[in-house]
Amino acid sequence: MVSCKRVLFRISILPVMMICLSGQAFGFSTSISTQKVSWHIQARQVSYEDKRKLYIAENDVIITGGKTRLEADYVEFSDKTKDAFATGNVLFISGNDTITCKSMNVNLSSETGTINQGTVFIQDGNYYISGDKLRKTGEFTYDAEKGSITTCNADTPDWKITGKEIEVTIDGYGHATHATFWAKKMPVLYTPYFIFPAKTTRQTGLLMPMSGYSDDMGVEYQQPLFLALSDNTDATLYPYYMSDRGVMLSGEYRYILSPESKGMIMMSYLKDKTVGDDRDENQDYNISATLDRTNHDRYWFRMKHDQELWYGFKAKLDMDYVSDMDYLRTFTDGFTGFDSTDGEFEDMFGRDLDEETDYIRENSLLVTKNWSSYSLNLQTLWYDNVEARQMDTEDTTLQTLPSVEVFALRQQVGQTGIYYKMDSEVTSFYRQDTTDDLVTGKDAKITGRRADVHPVFYYPIKLGKAFFLEPYAGVRGTLWDTDDFTDSGGDDSNDRNRGLYEMGMDLSTTLSRVFTLDMELVEKIQHKIVPKLEYDYIPFVDQEELPYFDDIDDISEKNIITWSLTNTVTSRNTITDENGDESILYKELFWFKLSQGYDIRYEQDGDDAEDDPWQDLTLKYELNPMPYLQSNGTIAVDPNNSHFTKIQVGGSLSDTRGDSLHISYRYSKSYSHTWKTKISTNLLPDILGAYYFIESDLEDQKIVETGVGISINRPCWGLNLAFKDESADKAFAFMVTLKGLGEFGTK
Repeated sequence: MVSCKRVLFRISILPVMMICLSGQAFGFSTSISTQKVSWHIQARQVSYEDKRKLYIAENDVIITGGKTRLEADYVEFSDKTKDAFATGNVLFISGNDTITCKSMNVNLSSETGTINQGTVFIQDGNYYISGDKLRKTGEFTYDAEKGSITTCNADTPDWKITGKEIEVTIDGYGHATHATFWAKKMPVLYTPYFIFPAKTTRQTGLLMPMSGYSDDMGVEYQQPLFLALSDNTDATLYPYYMSDRGVMLSGEYRYILSPESKGMIMMSYLKDKTVGDDRDENQDYNISATLDRTNHDRYWFRMKHDQELWYGFKAKLDMDYVSDMDYLRTFTDGFTGFDSTDGEFEDMFGRDLDEETDYIRENSLLVTKNWSSYSLNLQTLWYDNVEARQMDTEDTTLQTLPSVEVFALRQQVGQTGIYYKMDSEVTSFYRQDTTDDLVTGKDAKITGRRADVHPVFYYPIKLGKAFFLEPYAGVRGTLWDTDDFTDSGGDDSNDRNRGLYEMGMDLSTTLSRVFTLDMELVEKIQHKIVPKLEYDYIPFVDQEELPYFDDIDDISEKNIITWSLTNTVTSRNTITDENGDESILYKELFWFKLSQGYDIRYEQDGDDAEDDPWQDLTLKYELNPMPYLQSNGTIAVDPNNSHFTKIQVGGSLSDTRGDSLHISYRYSKSYSHTWKTKISTNLLPDILGAYYFIESDLEDQKIVETGVGISINRPCWGLNLAFKDESADKAFAFMVTLKGLGEFGTK
């Protein structure tokens, strides 16, 4: 926070006895001690006028005290009235803030005064307040006649606001009458009255608004109001006017209870004038991919909370409840739209929301406790089916109320050389509605409880000096206690159980060599090759007569041999810091893994086999040879027909200027074939930048989306322009940032 106490000095001069030198003296220096500060006066001539109780300093006057420094050609201090007068090339420095003026009168007790033909500079916020006559009317307040305010440093600023009368409260707001906004020497905008923020710290007040126009909203205006409730809590109100729909009221509340305990709660409500259906008059408000919307009451409640509990337990709460299927796709932009909310949650909690197109919204409460070798999760999951609620139909969505999971990390059993890990859970499943008795077997939507325990044991063995063998064996036991379950054979027993085992082994070796390069950036490089052979086996177990809640209830048989070859290239370099201390830096330059599985079941099934034995040949890689080049991807080929089944590759190339090229290619045999490119360039480094991106659907041979943008960044202002062309929509956005005042535009 900028304190204007630092801008105008404070002196409490006590009567002192001093020797006054004559006007013929060439130079003089003296100190005036007070209870708070000791003032040192240096000038070519200093005198004391007893009649007016004035200290008079002339020619090259420098007065210092604490963090304050006053320079002028002529200065008077009145010990009686505590008034100070300075004239001639006045420079006043207090901390990091300064006043330059022709002359100034200041009362040091009340900290008020007048500055003639001067400029006040407040470093926090980089504010320049200028005027023919500036008055300091309070601790943090100024007014100016024929004044101006800007955050630009130049004599002819890139922008400024002038007014006949300007009042500014530092860390508050400014008001100007007959205000004109200037771009350089050109007047751009006039208004009889203008209010603007002049904030340097977090405090209650209006934020910069947002306005615009769209076909489905009409004229739009959003005016946020920020409320600084305390050091660790704040709230923001977001009234949002839409001429075609009405006024949406939104609120956000944030709090931090401790470094590990924090939360954010948001609520939006709109009495929508419109509905969305196929009628011509409602086409602008209808989203074709969803049900007809007939409700006028529209709302969205969302929150996230992290809580540190006792004895090392931690809790995470997520809630997401929306009125209808259209809401999140309609209100994606703006201060409280889906995109902004999703970004805020990700930044504060590291957790985002379900996609705006997901009509089943997750609500969860997770309590965790971690030990060195074990962890405990207690979780409740409630999936809100917006479609079923909107249509008022049966809701068979599976809920978890609750589940208890215990995990044992891989660890040794005593000193036996045997290692184990374990996953276990007890889960209660619930549905608001269940299917009737006519639906049997795995298709039945039922409720019930399940307990599952899955330990796996490993015995690593070193074979000679080169090979490493690790056999493993695991068992899985599962119990079900269901409500009204009937299997396909007609058995209505609610208690079911299943037992199965798994086994396998890994055989690997490691080949490595270190190459000495003695280069500036790389001293040594290690190339490591790990060939591995894996075998995994799970026998066939008939599970047709078991209930089905999720994938744990249907474990597929497996009899697969997988080979893989992993290559890793790692660099080593010695780094010396500014203190001369050395440290070793390792960096993985290149990694790739080539793998393929062979399904032994094909040999056993013979002519009845459904698939070919050889699975896809898969390559995964990561490439980071230098700071400005990165690439990663996955490529899979069907060996039986030599066709690609999956390609997901991407990479980026950049330079020290900030120019970059990002490319992404996606191919899936079943559903997608796309290419994305984005080029960003610093046309003038740190000043002018531009970007262009394009996404193409190679399967349908059409352009899905293109966009272009430009950004201008100056010390006191910024401008961003963007245009996006999607197949069904075109959008233009701009954002103007006046540093120190805020930003306005569209998002």
